[in-house]
Amino acid sequence: MSATAATSADSADPPVAAEPDRTFLPWLPTWVLGLGLVLVHLAVTFQVRPAPRWNDGIFVLNRARDYPNVPLDHHALRIGNLLPVRGFLEIFGYGQWSYYAWPFLTQILLVVAVFLLGIVLFERWTAAVATLLLIFHPVLVDTIIKAGSERMTSWQLLPDIPSTAFVTLGFALVIGAAQRRGDGRPGDTAATWWFLLAGFCFGWAYLVRELSVFFYPLLVGVLLAWRLPWRRWVQVAIPMLGCLALEMVLAAWVYGDPLARLKVDGEHGSAPLSPLTRTDAVLRFPRIIEVYPGTVVVLTTLVLTVLGALLARRKPHVLLLCWFLVIWIPLTLVSGLINPDFIRINASLMRYWIPTLPALVLGAAGFVAWVLALVRRRVLARSPGLGVTVTAGVAVLGLLVAVVPLAHLIARNPRDHAWNAMRSYLHAHDKAVSTVITDDRDALVLGIYRRDPEGGGLAVHTTIERVPHAEKQPPESPGDPHTYLIWTPGLSKHKPTVADGWREVLHEFQLRLYAPTNPTG
Repeated sequence: MSATAATSADSADPPVAAEPDRTFLPWLPTWVLGLGLVLVHLAVTFQVRPAPRWNDGIFVLNRARDYPNVPLDHHALRIGNLLPVRGFLEIFGYGQWSYYAWPFLTQILLVVAVFLLGIVLFERWTAAVATLLLIFHPVLVDTIIKAGSERMTSWQLLPDIPSTAFVTLGFALVIGAAQRRGDGRPGDTAATWWFLLAGFCFGWAYLVRELSVFFYPLLVGVLLAWRLPWRRWVQVAIPMLGCLALEMVLAAWVYGDPLARLKVDGEHGSAPLSPLTRTDAVLRFPRIIEVYPGTVVVLTTLVLTVLGALLARRKPHVLLLCWFLVIWIPLTLVSGLINPDFIRINASLMRYWIPTLPALVLGAAGFVAWVLALVRRRVLARSPGLGVTVTAGVAVLGLLVAVVPLAHLIARNPRDHAWNAMRSYLHAHDKAVSTVITDDRDALVLGIYRRDPEGGGLAVHTTIERVPHAEKQPPESPGDPHTYLIWTPGLSKHKPTVADGWREVLHEFQLRLYAPTNPTG
């Protein structure tokens, strides 16, 4: 891990001899290192894959299935999410594969984008360390869904990770292209497609999630700071405007109003569920981090990112701090700072802060790399081999501190085993179970797990009878031998008992299936 002055035109430091980027595994191609990071990500993310949660993700799946016959709401208007999911539904049919495909692919895109951005801002080993911090980030690996907790990041069909991935890749392309300057101006030797693809990434990120516009002032700052000529601005802007035009055309076709999204977003917001102060709004980020493991590590990445901007004072470090600020400032303003009695965005949910993760992992790794570069130049200049060893040791130690406390959480993650087991049981007893009673939320999840994993065909042919959630008592058995009950803590405060006419036949994590105790039929 290093801050290589020789590889960045923005560094104020002179070239450093025996940098780790050139002396530590110099024979290893960068693409092999990147592929290795993707494989690590796949090993981790498959270990923590949760079941679909009952709310926004399934709403998106249903909107994609029904498009264009959909209600006017923000889920249906995020066509950057909707259109790819509709494509997967056409290929696989309604089911798990269609639900997971888009999050799966965009998580890989986010990993690759962070690695690429780290390379163009610093160098490949700093980028690799930052990417590992992202892969093992507690916000992304703590996916356990249980009563009273909100874990809606990895694998859920939500806009946060896809939009972050496209924004990150957009900045990697713009900055990478700007560094291809040859003997002329920044970006002179870069092909036009670099800028067109970057513009598409920024435009599609907006189609995925409207809050991506928070990054547009930062994009203007990057275009100015990296001194890109006006024709490159135009090349970035053209596909962005094309994405906007696509949204307006589809909105006019579906709703008869090309500005439907602007109007729906303008009406978004509500009073807070509990009294809120302006101090609460300012402290949203650290307080939501507290509910995840690794709180100290995550907040340390923020501190290191700030220190990098203040002490290193190089464009990459300043960029990453500004990245965090362009999210923190507007989220703080609209989540209670302007008006504590009316919040437009519930920033107490961690998923709204996912766009800050690339900046924090890269900012932390980049600042530590800069410090280590100073140590090698000023303290270990006569022992370049020792400098590389110290750098590698610090990198490994930092990763161990961040990753080891999460190992148990990752290894013991229940994943979606409970709902898979429920489908297996109901499929094996398909003829015996004609009706399943469950609450309106779990009915949405069952709607996915009643089908084969790849989607389409029904594996469970039972009728689903919905009852309200958050009840005090579970429903009593009607006495029908073919009517069963699916229960989770979200259905009722108390578990079903024999007195209610139920006996437990399956228990997986917080998911239970009950059969009637004394059927009358």
